[in-house]
Amino acid sequence: MSDIYSYSDYRQFIKDHYERNKAVHPGFSYRFLAEKAGINSAPYFKFVIEGKRNLSKKTILKTCVALKLKDKEAEYFEHLVFFNQAKSADEKSVYFDKLISLQRHRNLPRIKTDQMEYFAEWHHCVIRELVTMSDFGEDYVRLGKMLNPAIPAAKAEASVKLLLELGFLKKEKGRYLQVDPVVTTGPGVQDFQVIRYQMRMMQLASEAFERCRADERMISSSTMGVSKATFERVVKKVRNFRAHLADMVSLDENPERVYQLTVSMIPLSHRQEEKP
Repeated sequence: MSDIYSYSDYRQFIKDHYERNKAVHPGFSYRFLAEKAGINSAPYFKFVIEGKRNLSKKTILKTCVALKLKDKEAEYFEHLVFFNQAKSADEKSVYFDKLISLQRHRNLPRIKTDQMEYFAEWHHCVIRELVTMSDFGEDYVRLGKMLNPAIPAAKAEASVKLLLELGFLKKEKGRYLQVDPVVTTGPGVQDFQVIRYQMRMMQLASEAFERCRADERMISSSTMGVSKATFERVVKKVRNFRAHLADMVSLDENPERVYQLTVSMIPLSHRQEEKP
């Protein structure tokens, strides 16, 4: 079963479910799937996949049974159907927020210790996104130039190879796919590779003032006095916000470029001694 939370199109989810089962069981058919759902129309799901039919509240529940979706997964699928079939932007917005909320219930895969080489170079995470967004035709000169700043072809090729070896990418039918769309190290990681990676990303952020136009970047800063308790609340708030953004962009069907979001809160003074 594919991860329903990684889908932004319910028709694609049904199609993938059908093709996956068809490959394993040649006798699996649209008729069989319809029968599992209790729907008296053999080509019903074929028409749904092709966009010729929509799911109703009643058939959504039946489809969840056929796809073996339960609890939160079934709820996500229902909201996804309403999101895809919404007629207005306001209606889409309502169901989009519901999808984002439900995505937080999944357990994000964590980067393993033997995968920390992923953080050795800043461009690995960019390559991981780019190769799934654009068909670069194995032209590593072109791929390297797609980054900003650009990297040599040899580095671009080595990065793709590493991402495949570490299990961040896989290749199916000539296309690169992310094994897990969203991964995390978990909070409070102090591995030197990760710290060095974060330092490089902050350096790239400062260089963006010269490298990018004003309408292509968003950089802001605030200076404030806070207590230790408030600092901890701010950190928690930022982590929740980043999780919300990650869920939001995972539903973006047409990414145009790779962005790096860096949020920092650093001390600019020494701690004041407690007053008597």
